[in-house]
Amino acid sequence: MRFSIVCLFLFVFIHSAEIMAQQDSSQICESSCCNNEVALPAGVMLGHVHSKGEWMLSYRYMNMAMKGIYQGNSSVTSDEVFKTYLMTPESMQMNMHMLMLMYGINKRLTLMAMVNYNQNTMNMTMFGMSDHHDHGMGGSNIHQMNSQGLGDVKLYGIYSLVNETRHKLLMNIGFSIPTGSIDVLGESNGMTEYIGKHLSYMMQLGSGTFDFLPGATYLYHKKTYTFGVQGNANIHLGYNKYGYSRGNEFTGNAWYAYRWLNFLSSSLRVEYAISGKIQGVDTSLYRHNEPSANTANYGGQTASVFIGTTWQPLRGGLKNQKISAEFGLPLYQNLNGIQSPIKYSINAYWALTF
Repeated sequence: MRFSIVCLFLFVFIHSAEIMAQQDSSQICESSCCNNEVALPAGVMLGHVHSKGEWMLSYRYMNMAMKGIYQGNSSVTSDEVFKTYLMTPESMQMNMHMLMLMYGINKRLTLMAMVNYNQNTMNMTMFGMSDHHDHGMGGSNIHQMNSQGLGDVKLYGIYSLVNETRHKLLMNIGFSIPTGSIDVLGESNGMTEYIGKHLSYMMQLGSGTFDFLPGATYLYHKKTYTFGVQGNANIHLGYNKYGYSRGNEFTGNAWYAYRWLNFLSSSLRVEYAISGKIQGVDTSLYRHNEPSANTANYGGQTASVFIGTTWQPLRGGLKNQKISAEFGLPLYQNLNGIQSPIKYSINAYWALTF
């Protein structure tokens, strides 16, 4: 089924490219005439193409903080979790540092390569370790898992089906190469249950599989504002060497950005994400250690709202640079099994075009 989806999307992408390549390109918007466009929000990627021979180097920082315990769309107590698991989650921080390089092959096609460095920290409370025997947050209760390192490398092609002054329609196809480790082990000074053993699925640095990454973006530009919608999917192809495959993911975005000054704009963005449960299982993990060791506790639906700002000078020595940032809060979360819900998200972005 997954292979069929990949083949269908590739056929549509290639066929559309052939048709558009034969059409008159007089309406194509060059970089020189698009400098007045309102910039994309910090959390939106794959939303533009470059002119022939143009490069762009960028750095993106993404932070997600999680705290508490949800089952479905409701909060539950540690006591409920301890009925099934030896430990319960308290909080988690996920940080991603991402480097991206883009190059314009021609007016319509841009290639992009992306590599990221991940840092994950999870704090948990162990059953029976509370100083007051109520599974509370006493200082001796908190146990921590950590992982950090390079993630999976992603390669994209972004093709402009429509690239006019006001209307733009982009299609992207990408593949993820499993360079991120799925062999991260517990540290010798960490939790006894994980010393020298595989950390749970969400603490690993990659998927361990080749992944197919299709998507599309529509943009409507006016002189001082931009409206955009985008959909992207992550389809994991097959199972990794430990016998599991991460759940497929879909993310949809809609945003409105307004330019207050020639160099300053603000944005409001809504994001909806849905992901499936992990298929298969890493047999080395004991599923009752804590919720993230159980594949049933992955995936679900989330909706978040982001407010952001972008600094993009149109002239002077910094006219080829852009800096933007976003802050996001969850609107709705319905999670599979027992998980820590999102508390807030931060996106920051810097880009240099040359």
